[in-house]
Amino acid sequence: MKTLKSMPDDPEVKHCEKHGDYKVKYAQIGGGKCWVFDNCCACVDEADAAAKLQKEKDDAARDIEYKNKLRESNRVNAGISKRNLYKTFDDYICTSDGQAKAKSDCERFVKEFPSQKSMIMVGGVGTGKTLLASAMLDSLVDNNRCEIIKVIDLIRHLKSTWARDSENTEEDLIKYFVDLDLLVLDEVGSQFGSDTEKLFIFDIIDGRYQDMKQTVLISNLDINGIKDVIGERCVDRLREGGGSMIAFNWESNRA
Repeated sequence: MKTLKSMPDDPEVKHCEKHGDYKVKYAQIGGGKCWVFDNCCACVDEADAAAKLQKEKDDAARDIEYKNKLRESNRVNAGISKRNLYKTFDDYICTSDGQAKAKSDCERFVKEFPSQKSMIMVGGVGTGKTLLASAMLDSLVDNNRCEIIKVIDLIRHLKSTWARDSENTEEDLIKYFVDLDLLVLDEVGSQFGSDTEKLFIFDIIDGRYQDMKQTVLISNLDINGIKDVIGERCVDRLREGGGSMIAFNWESNRA
């Protein structure tokens, strides 16, 4: 910005190729001097407007990027696999009445969440149990603390707390799973079914039952097989209060 030793009597007139003639502006400063604003004001206003618009676009793009990263982080941290990441109920294609009912039951579970009603999904591999559970999580995870975990991994995590250098105690980990808004226990029956494992699972399911938290259990076993590996008391708590059981009794959808 230029300065003059004194304020001119008449403002200088300049020419802008875009906006035509314009008068130079001046601003008085100390000692009789003045600042000279000799740029075309219309050009300056246009440049400021363009810069503001670009900033708004950049801010919006950053906001979208942040929301997308947060959305992905929520799902990854909830244990949703890459295969089922962002899966929704629309991805579950129904070709039978049984599949349509299973999908409807899961959609109702989400619509009524939170409630006291837990859910057990039983059926063979490839019938869509985990996909529907992932769709349920996708609907809830942005506003609730949710997690899906294979029972064998849950047992490993709990047993790892027995190590001397473990940062967490068994009680800490049990409390973590009890406090989740929604816990999905997948592949029930993949564990050994020892008394220690049954006690771990009972502590979690019973803690959630006492806190009126919903739990979803997924297994390739039938209901009697589930009782054998986690105990009848766990199943009773999941079924109490109107907890539903969905039988995925159709052929695998996997090629």
